[in-house]
Amino acid sequence: MKTRLLLAIFCIICSVSATAQLTGQFYLEKETFARGEPVFLYFSLVNKGLDTEMIVAIDPEQSFCSGISITVSSDSVPTFSCPSLGGQSCNGNDPLSRPQPLLPGQTYTGRFLLNFNQEINAPGEYWVDAKRNSGPNHTGDVHAKLRFRVDVKAVVPGTFEPWVDQLKSIDQEKRMEAARTLASVAPASLEETLLGFADNPEFRRYAPLAFHRLNTRRSIEVMAHLMEGPVTNEQIEAAGYLAETHDQSWYPLLRDAAEKNAQISAYPDYAAELGGEKMLPVLVALEKSPDTKFTHLNAVMAMGSTGSRTALPLLLEQLKSPDVDTSDRANYGLQVLTHRTAVRNPQARNREAEYIKWSHWWEREGATAPIYKDTECGEIVPLP
Repeated sequence: MKTRLLLAIFCIICSVSATAQLTGQFYLEKETFARGEPVFLYFSLVNKGLDTEMIVAIDPEQSFCSGISITVSSDSVPTFSCPSLGGQSCNGNDPLSRPQPLLPGQTYTGRFLLNFNQEINAPGEYWVDAKRNSGPNHTGDVHAKLRFRVDVKAVVPGTFEPWVDQLKSIDQEKRMEAARTLASVAPASLEETLLGFADNPEFRRYAPLAFHRLNTRRSIEVMAHLMEGPVTNEQIEAAGYLAETHDQSWYPLLRDAAEKNAQISAYPDYAAELGGEKMLPVLVALEKSPDTKFTHLNAVMAMGSTGSRTALPLLLEQLKSPDVDTSDRANYGLQVLTHRTAVRNPQARNREAEYIKWSHWWEREGATAPIYKDTECGEIVPLP
């Protein structure tokens, strides 16, 4: 039965109706992968009509920009306290986002590296659920659920040599694919190569991911060096990964970055995640900033990332604020810390009543109620 579910290599899982111009399919190269091996999900479109069709090429890093959603069984289930990513946007100037012609009889094939956004290294059974929404006419809509297995045996030596060679390709897209792939699977044997990404302007964007996936003392130390200098996307990503280490030796680094870059919400949030209650005095000071548009609001929101019971009375005070943005961020922080909510109807808020509910709850249960970190997912329970 399992073999029938897995099917053969390149088996067509789903296609559009015979009357449509485009026929699509998702597929995997094989059904079993070695531990640490790249796992690619392929997508192809065939123009079986007589007219040229305009399609959007696959963006290998942002599937949603191609109208494709991908879920892997190892993904965490989104909840209020751990929501799925929202507000994603695509770069309209990216050549990949521009429509391109697919002539009659032609086939377009692209692929997504599942290891890039998902952790797929532990041996076991997996599934990937992929959907393509082509728009109002639904020409080329596809949905497939594919199963695969990661073996207990590690990838054999020499598997990554072609990828290392591809880093030197004359084709930029091939170079970037190689860097993205190696950073995602981060083989320990290529630590020196991956550490070099920090000093390579082209591959630097993948450096934090590579160092995080390597997860050696040396790679984490090199990642900490990314915190030096002006703010970059790599620096923000590095701060997030340093917070995930739970290593308090990095707290002073994240605290200093939060104080220096408090107008960027990620910095106080990551420092609060790592430092916990130690970060509260810093956040209280930042909350008093005259920059009420950014620094103040970011500090209030970061209080919810401390996982500290001491943050609750501070957030209750902010909940009383006549400023709606401040009150909303305090409300969010309270929900993250307690997995409770006083909001009955988001469309018809009664903030005074919500504050009263929270105050009564704090008096009754505040000293003993479970307190959660922002990384601990869970459903939100309404306050009585």
